[in-house]
Amino acid sequence: MSSSFLSLTIKFFACLLFLLFYCELLIYYLVLLRCSWPQLSKLHQDFTIQTLDKNAKPLRVLFIADPHLLNKHDGYWFDKLRREWQMYRSYQSALFLFEPNLIFFLGDLIDEGRQATNDQWESYVKRFQLIFHHPPQTTVHVIVGNHDIGFHYTVTDGKLERFEKSFLDSPYLTLITYENVHFVLANSMAFEGDNCRMCARAEHDLSIIKEKLECLEQESSHCEKYKTLYHNRELIYTHPILLTHFPLYRLTDENCTSDNEDDLDPQRYTKQMKENYDVLSNDTTQR
Repeated sequence: MSSSFLSLTIKFFACLLFLLFYCELLIYYLVLLRCSWPQLSKLHQDFTIQTLDKNAKPLRVLFIADPHLLNKHDGYWFDKLRREWQMYRSYQSALFLFEPNLIFFLGDLIDEGRQATNDQWESYVKRFQLIFHHPPQTTVHVIVGNHDIGFHYTVTDGKLERFEKSFLDSPYLTLITYENVHFVLANSMAFEGDNCRMCARAEHDLSIIKEKLECLEQESSHCEKYKTLYHNRELIYTHPILLTHFPLYRLTDENCTSDNEDDLDPQRYTKQMKENYDVLSNDTTQR
């Protein structure tokens, strides 16, 4: 073997290793470094809200929607492997660079969760936890999506129970407060308004959350139920942030147009939305 051939072989494998390192690891950091946490504009800041801690840092929240982990039968195995690797690397790179305090997954974690057997569901959950694992100092909450439990008329008590057991978040409604920022997590499929068990439970939870927020807004010292509702925690009222899988009602996405030059289908912004499928119903949104 000549020295020139050996040299070319070494260079070839060195280039190959560099390409693998760049394309499968480094590129994620280089792309994400162009992003940063948004700065709160003084024009949009609510100065009527008094913070309990003047030196408190802003709450850093990461939102992730629709991972749609595929089952064993959907798609080619290598394509599925690539997708999950890319999700894993993107997620872990973002955690490393931005160190969010709080992460919300906005539903559709599993592509075929609504059709999965209990054994399949457990397998999906383990894959989800492997891909989206996080450091202990970061808190994660999960909102249920229609691919996780089905649309309204295909949801069963068993699907709701296994979701709650797997992710420890209520599949109905819940109020979560971090550093006096109030998040309301809602099940989009529980607002059909037909008084089914799921809808009735959601309405009940909604009334409790409404009472808690009104209690805070009226100042805790004058709210008789405050100590019971909040377990003697010192909190202040801020406008709640509603998190759902389906967006609130809108006729089209025309007001959500993107400035992205790479948008391949600008016509989709004029497509009319279907209530309780693409968006929540108009009646639910108005409430």
